[in-house]
Amino acid sequence: MAAVSQSAMTAEPSVEKPKMTARKLDLFYSDNQALYEVNLDIPEQQVTALIGPSGCGKST
Repeated sequence: MAAVSQSAMTAEPSVEKPKMTARKLDLFYSDNQALYEVNLDIPEQQVTALIGPSGCGKST
């Protein structure tokens, strides 16, 4: 798995008025933590895609 730089992980969202927002989202599968403090803004009227390998939880 590729590493993500600390600056990319702590960057502030750039969407002025998001349609959907998540802040400090943690996601668990039973006792296994999959996401750690994710911040995400989904802009209105733009295409947003989540990419990753097969079976990594994109649909979840």
